Amino acid sequence: MSIHFENCSHIEPPPNSLTSPLLQVLFIKIQTLFFIFCLFSFPLLAQSTEKKPEPQIEGMETSPSAGAKPAEQGIRVTGKKDPRDREILRTPNSISRLNEQDIQDAGINRTNDIDKQVPNFSIIDSGSRNFTYFNIRGMRSIAFSEPAVGLILDGIPLNDNVALNTELYGIENIEVYRGSQATLFGKNFQGGVVEIRTKKPTNVAEGKITFDAGNYKKQETSAYYNAPIIKDKLFFGIAGKTTEREGYLSNVTGFYYPTNRPYEAPVEIYKTHPDGRKGKAGRFRLFFTPNEIFEADLQVSAESFDDGSLNLVNYLGAKSEREKALLQGCVAMPSNCYKLYGTYTNRVNGDRKVYWDYEGKSNVTGNTYSLATTTKLPHANLKTASAIRKMDIDPITADSDFTTIDQNRSIYVEKATTFLNDIFVESKDKHDPFQFKAGIYSSNKVTNIDQAREHRSPIYVINDFPGLTAPTREKNLSRLQDRNISFYTHNSYTFAEKFTFTIGARLERQESRLSHTEQAEGISRAGNPLGETFVMSDPYSINNRYNYNVSRFIFDYKPIENLMFFIGFSRGYKNAGYSTVVNIPNRATFKPEINDTVEAGLKSEFFKGKFGLKYTQFYTETQDFHVVRAINLSQYINLNAELVTIRGYELETFLKPHKDVKLGLSAGYTEGIFNKFHDSVLNRDFNGKWVHFIPKYDIVSYLQYRNEYGMFFRTEFQAVGQMYFAADNTVSSDPYYVINSRIGYETDTLSAYLYMNNINDRYYFTSYIDGTFQAVPGAPKTYGFMLTYKI
Repeated sequence: MSIHFENCSHIEPPPNSLTSPLLQVLFIKIQTLFFIFCLFSFPLLAQSTEKKPEPQIEGMETSPSAGAKPAEQGIRVTGKKDPRDREILRTPNSISRLNEQDIQDAGINRTNDIDKQVPNFSIIDSGSRNFTYFNIRGMRSIAFSEPAVGLILDGIPLNDNVALNTELYGIENIEVYRGSQATLFGKNFQGGVVEIRTKKPTNVAEGKITFDAGNYKKQETSAYYNAPIIKDKLFFGIAGKTTEREGYLSNVTGFYYPTNRPYEAPVEIYKTHPDGRKGKAGRFRLFFTPNEIFEADLQVSAESFDDGSLNLVNYLGAKSEREKALLQGCVAMPSNCYKLYGTYTNRVNGDRKVYWDYEGKSNVTGNTYSLATTTKLPHANLKTASAIRKMDIDPITADSDFTTIDQNRSIYVEKATTFLNDIFVESKDKHDPFQFKAGIYSSNKVTNIDQAREHRSPIYVINDFPGLTAPTREKNLSRLQDRNISFYTHNSYTFAEKFTFTIGARLERQESRLSHTEQAEGISRAGNPLGETFVMSDPYSINNRYNYNVSRFIFDYKPIENLMFFIGFSRGYKNAGYSTVVNIPNRATFKPEINDTVEAGLKSEFFKGKFGLKYTQFYTETQDFHVVRAINLSQYINLNAELVTIRGYELETFLKPHKDVKLGLSAGYTEGIFNKFHDSVLNRDFNGKWVHFIPKYDIVSYLQYRNEYGMFFRTEFQAVGQMYFAADNTVSSDPYYVINSRIGYETDTLSAYLYMNNINDRYYFTSYIDGTFQAVPGAPKTYGFMLTYKI
């Protein structure tokens, strides 16, 4: 039996999305704030009103050819100004940028290191690199849905959650855009974009090799090398990375009790570290410039990772249950309460113990083939980007009962192939008052998913799956196809050299299809060694079509060269989709998420680049906000919360009191509230509750010292606020802070560093698995030695 559903929907603007009283009040407050700031700032800043030419960058050749490169080898370029920093300072958007020097100084080696340096950007780790979700301003990626925050690598959007937690090597710079980018980039990303650029080959051969060794038997080696094949015409680049470390968890399967006193922890006589990680990744690149008009960039990359078991611990066992045992023990044995308290403190702050009969594994492989071209027309540049991306998760397996009893296991296999094309024209002269960008983006993604739960208990199998005996696999088999085509444009015009108006728009059509069936496979009572297959639910298919129409308006004012105010309105959306592990057709589909945002901010830099300040305030109303809910241990669905409001701000500032010293501070605050949310699974209303998986705040401050003799020192303080893990706000992570430090000696060719992260060895949680009481702990104290050689 086959069930077929057809739905054709058009997303219209909500009638009160930008006219609500809350938005009006916020708009008036922002205008007042700007007026007061302008009133007091202009007399103080009058000395800077004279327009100055763009500074010449020391050590840079003036030729715009592909061979242009810093004259000085290496990246220790203290005091030099990056021209892109100037562009971002004059761009009316909330953007954080990390250049090559910043990346090295902060010790960023993988994507999940970026959020620690960027305000209002958090990474929700699900326990496996295969499912890592980016979160900007409360707009987050979640299971089943398209990423709300995208990763773009050298112009190619990696539009799957599997790609978001990957290794970084040969990186030129990283830029994080906050807020909807539907009109600026080819692929729509509702919450923001993390754009990464790798080192492009030039006429000058260059490279770098980095070796990193640390505790937990960590060993990482990364390298890149770029060189010309034919001068000014053809260049190549190769890059790669290998990584390996021991697991942070201890799976304890044997004990020895030295005494009978219950408050004493038993001696562990057998344990393993099942979440160890190892992998390798590589990239090959050809850059071709046959003439001054055309250039082509061909890249082939591959990665393969074996991440061991899921990084999950029992949330209750780590917190509330131990605290309850402590109180009971102190009542029973007051004289030994201090011993109980000591045991409790040590276990809670540093306990990463699990008790599994099956440790599982997590494997992912991926291949990306991309070609980007640029054709320089008389008054514009024509650019294209095409890619084929294949990602396989084969498999993730885990002990899904999380005990030493051999009762249940989970198995997940996903194979996805994405074809994408982006073609656009954009302004050629960056000094022209009229800037434009217009393009067409299309993609086609096919995903096959086999998500199974293996029931190993005979009693459970006999009662629920007649005719089968243990082990029996309950399988959800799904095939997803998602096709998108969109037109986008982003344009601005500057008049009187001080005022700029930006307008953007996007039209998109989405066609999607889900085919699903649920089966059970096991060994038949007749003894068939191949087993039998029972159809648990009738196969069904669903087709949906959606049309999106969103726009963006920004106005900015630059009273002087180094100061800008901006205010903008934008609409963003996250595509509709399907829950792939539910056998009820009318629950499988979830609607698109639509949000309207007003934001305002300022950017400034003074005293010849010794002081900088960026501040942005935002308010967002979201309709049909995506929420994942567990139906049972083997089925999850995506719900739509009717209305959510999110507000907050982000601040970035730095000060250079001395040529060798830099102080920096980044802070973000986000408040998300369910204004209207009826949970149809629990049949409960969560109106007024905080939206889960949004940290209330994040702060990073640092002190950095680098002198002309090569000495380097950096210390960081990072703090993260409370984050709820459940819509009813009953489960949450506590606020926490960590301290990191790094010291080294740098030369133009050789650099060496000692580092230590989470010096205070804080035990904290980054995520929680709904319906399981299992949480993901953050990394413990790690330390090591890094050596870098520049070719």
